[in-house]
Amino acid sequence: MENPFRPSFGAVPVALAGRSFALDSFEHALEDHPGSEQRSTLISGARGTGKTVLLTEMEMIAQDQGWEVLRLHTAAPSLAGELRELVLERLREVDPEASDLRISGGGIASIGSVRTERVDRYAGEMTTATALARLAELAGGSGGGLLLSVDEVQSVDLDELAGVTQLYQDLVRTGRPVAFVGAGIRSGIEALLGKDKATFLRRAHRVELGTVDLGTAAETIRLTVAGTAKRIGPEAAVLAGEISCGYPYLIQYVGAQAFENSADAEEIALEDVARTRGSAIRQMHMNVHGPALRGIAPGKLAYLEAMLEDDGPSSTAEIGRRLGRDHGYQSVYRRRLIEEDLIEPAGRGYVRFSLPYLRDSLLLRRQEHPGPDSPPDVTVRRTRSRSQEARRR
Repeated sequence: MENPFRPSFGAVPVALAGRSFALDSFEHALEDHPGSEQRSTLISGARGTGKTVLLTEMEMIAQDQGWEVLRLHTAAPSLAGELRELVLERLREVDPEASDLRISGGGIASIGSVRTERVDRYAGEMTTATALARLAELAGGSGGGLLLSVDEVQSVDLDELAGVTQLYQDLVRTGRPVAFVGAGIRSGIEALLGKDKATFLRRAHRVELGTVDLGTAAETIRLTVAGTAKRIGPEAAVLAGEISCGYPYLIQYVGAQAFENSADAEEIALEDVARTRGSAIRQMHMNVHGPALRGIAPGKLAYLEAMLEDDGPSSTAEIGRRLGRDHGYQSVYRRRLIEEDLIEPAGRGYVRFSLPYLRDSLLLRRQEHPGPDSPPDVTVRRTRSRSQEARRR
């Protein structure tokens, strides 16, 4: 039986948890509300909170309403260059005036000797701004518009992205039916808004993604399983929601693992779900926390490790004492860690880890990167190839 869960970053799940309001608002804005701030939307959140999924859903909503969608990719050598290529390619496909017949030669005496050739209207030096305006005009003529989207904003050259948003702003000013959706981690979004050319987007609608409540997580897992020949009981669904911590990526991962653990059984049992916790921690460590901690500054890492002594929220004053630093020094790292969605305020003078299983991941990291005073690992095992060679002798 095919597993209905999709625990891959960016993969659109069968059931989307807790994002209905953002999608409904965007759909409403595209229908007939050109002045709506939701036509310019910025999605931010930590990795695994569903930014790409939400952006993809918004693109699909736009396409269903007859909008042209141009997604720009962070891997492109030039964002502006990619935008130009995309819009010209699309114009050649949809513009009835994309090419013209032109007389290229022939004799005067005989009409039959006249030669013509088809000329590409968009092979010349048309500016990107003019091409965008033309595509938006054509899309608007059929009741739609033009949507520009950019994922992983933090990985884009911000000067180039600011230039793209300037083109978008010009289209808005001239009344063209256009929309823009950008997605990225919070620090990347804030860096974009700090650019002079992107000040227009400071008025954009902000969608901050995080975890969903545990009830929504459990219901998402239940609904996903309900579309298959299997079933999951209320207690098992609730436990799955609790293990996922309401984190969108883990909702899919825990659901997928529980589904696999149930093998050929008709029902996903409580023990099938309980067995997913250990692998969920390891998965978060490998795919979310590990990469984030790999290049982290020593001061920020020391702050996080100082929090490990607490089972719950940590006192910022106590963290400063453990670090042997004054309030001003440690507050710098606290602010940066909050900006990077690794910790969050937990009441006046307290902070806590903001992502599921980050504490467990830091403990695993200690095992992987022992300190200089740790005893060496002296276990030795003969490799299989050497053992085979010895047997042959």
